[in-house]
Amino acid sequence: MKKLIVNIAGVPTKLDYKLVLLNKLILDQDNPRIGLFKDANTKLDLDQDEIEYSLSSKNPKAFEKLKESIRINEGIINPIWITLMGEKYLVVEGNTRALIYKQLNEDFPNKVEYQKIPGYVLPPKINKEKIEFIRLQAHLRGVTPWDSYERARYLYLLWDKQGYSEKRLSSMTKLNVSEIKSAIKAFQDMEDEYLPKYGKDSSEVFKYSYFVEFEKDKKLQETMRQNGLDLKNFCTWVGTGKIKRAQDVRELRDIMDNKATREIFIRKGYDAAIEELSILEPHLTSSLFENIKKVINGLEKLPSHEITEMRLGHQPAKIKLIENLRGVSEETLESVK
Repeated sequence: MKKLIVNIAGVPTKLDYKLVLLNKLILDQDNPRIGLFKDANTKLDLDQDEIEYSLSSKNPKAFEKLKESIRINEGIINPIWITLMGEKYLVVEGNTRALIYKQLNEDFPNKVEYQKIPGYVLPPKINKEKIEFIRLQAHLRGVTPWDSYERARYLYLLWDKQGYSEKRLSSMTKLNVSEIKSAIKAFQDMEDEYLPKYGKDSSEVFKYSYFVEFEKDKKLQETMRQNGLDLKNFCTWVGTGKIKRAQDVRELRDIMDNKATREIFIRKGYDAAIEELSILEPHLTSSLFENIKKVINGLEKLPSHEITEMRLGHQPAKIKLIENLRGVSEETLESVK
């Protein structure tokens, strides 16, 4: 056993590094990666088989990819984090890798590489904040992908149940405060309004990104409020397929701003509304006409001193560009007419 001192949440912490027998490990039912599985389970506590099933079945492709990587390497590069629980060790971070070691040990019982797993042993009475810090750091930038909804769930639990401020979560995760707020609020929107009505299919949680886009756009929310619309309406649009992609939420503010497109959207959905918007306000749906609008605005606001310099012949290249613009514009208008 080797002694180490590492910084956890900025505090030097004494650790032991050791190789641990697999039968000494307890997988953690509070592992954030299986939070949704636990929430959906009627039992208060999950047994080890249920935890194993959740870890391996949640994202089978990612699980198998990591397993194959560990098999080829004949071991893990990053040790797991564990803490003593009675005569065994609770896996604080690295539950998926611990399960993969167990499976590889069953597949290759004679290979010594998979009989023990390297781990950092945390002190028995370690501060809970340090454990949360380890989980956040590992799961936000972990070895396998972490579902953004589960990440938001974990941030929400730390904020709501354990009193972590957004600023504190920001310092722990390196996400900025506005990202933390949007994630927490989007999770609340789904938990309180969307999932109770539209969450019968578990895949609905993948629409979390729609709600992140919604929460990021305060102008959209204000425009909706001014027109008697709110979060419940947004949930209905998402749940009934009026909005089919998260990226479409970014265009929703422009649709809501215009009475005609707003009414078409509510009746027929995004595609019909965006088609009408492209006719009424082409600069909102076409990069070319967006640039034309910018050129018009720029010329209207051209500083008087710049106009004077061109008049005096000091800026011939600028005059040439404007003349070219006039020529192309006149030719295009002639073609249209």
